[in-house]
Amino acid sequence: MSLKKILIVSGTHGNEINPVWAVNQFSKQKNTIDKNIEYKYIIGNPLAFERGSRYIDNDLNRSFNATKCNRDNSIYEIKRANFLIEKFGFNGIDPCDIAIDLHTTTANMGTSIVMYGRRVKDFCLAALLQHKFGLPIYLHEKDLKQTGFLVEAWPCGLVIEIGSVAQNFYDPKIINRFLIIIGSLRDEINKLKNKQIKLPKDLVIYAHQGSIDYPREKNGNINALIHPERMNQDWRPIKKGDPLFVDMEGNTKPYTGEDTIWPVFIGEVAYKEKNIAMSFTKKELVSVSDYVCEEFFT
Repeated sequence: MSLKKILIVSGTHGNEINPVWAVNQFSKQKNTIDKNIEYKYIIGNPLAFERGSRYIDNDLNRSFNATKCNRDNSIYEIKRANFLIEKFGFNGIDPCDIAIDLHTTTANMGTSIVMYGRRVKDFCLAALLQHKFGLPIYLHEKDLKQTGFLVEAWPCGLVIEIGSVAQNFYDPKIINRFLIIIGSLRDEINKLKNKQIKLPKDLVIYAHQGSIDYPREKNGNINALIHPERMNQDWRPIKKGDPLFVDMEGNTKPYTGEDTIWPVFIGEVAYKEKNIAMSFTKKELVSVSDYVCEEFFT
């Protein structure tokens, strides 16, 4: 049985400090290799982490498509993305089969999984974690403005997203959640390989439908805020007529769509610069094959 390597990335965004602490704590307490699976650890954006900023020149978690055609090392995050692929990519010096990218959010997302696209291996890994922890899965796809995510550069990869927590603030409860997931991953993979668990046939996901900005004036200034009834209501359904925003005069701007949607990343601080107030999703069931998943993890 070949040794599988899992790359655990923290600090992809330098002001998300809880994953870095969790990985440091975990690596000091646990063996690197266990159950024929080896963990590799790396801080994604060490300079941004040192400065306490999300990034230096460009969002690292939007920089991995640029590595295919851009060798401009004057952009720190492009240089860093190239290094990570050359070091730990599938054809790298120390190749890893799976990448797990750890993030925190200021939105009230709880503990969740983020997938990019519909790769079979990603579904297998997501099914394993959903089966163990019951985590909601946000499938981010079909958004041309949001591309180049780190985990897409590996054959299999997921984001673990936990919130809410303020940027540059250590929260022991958030850290403990990361420790539980990292600590359980190898055991769950081993159980699946040995047919000690059976995955559900259907995987519940929340598929990305689009993102909406704050209402703005013609000069670009925001002129309405997220409605109080919407704050901290991630994963809760919104129907036509439900309040979305409220302006300075107290006027409510409702959701006008015909279809029920489930919002995520409501009011995420880092997304304000991307002109995103929240993203809309739809619930979906995806079939997952136990056999395919067992074969992948063998």
